[in-house]
Amino acid sequence: MEINTETIITRNDTQYLANTMGEEMVMMDMERGDYLVVNTVGTEIWNLTASPISIKEVAEKLHDIYDISTEQCLNETLSFVQEHSNRGLFILS
Repeated sequence: MEINTETIITRNDTQYLANTMGEEMVMMDMERGDYLVVNTVGTEIWNLTASPISIKEVAEKLHDIYDISTEQCLNETLSFVQEHSNRGLFILS
């Protein structure tokens, strides 16, 4: 599936077990037994995707929190989602 800013994403919390440790989140892929650690921004994306939301909406919410340009925030959010969707972290629709 092609991912763009209008793609709706939801975190895959049936495949990933997640727990915060300080400002980071540690996730375990329950199918593969692999671990993944994400920073505060990744943690915020995980939290925002508890319910279906577009990538554009996620980026807008992140932009409200962090001192980053709108364009850079959108590009980095899209990149994060693309990279981690390949691992099954998000369900796309």
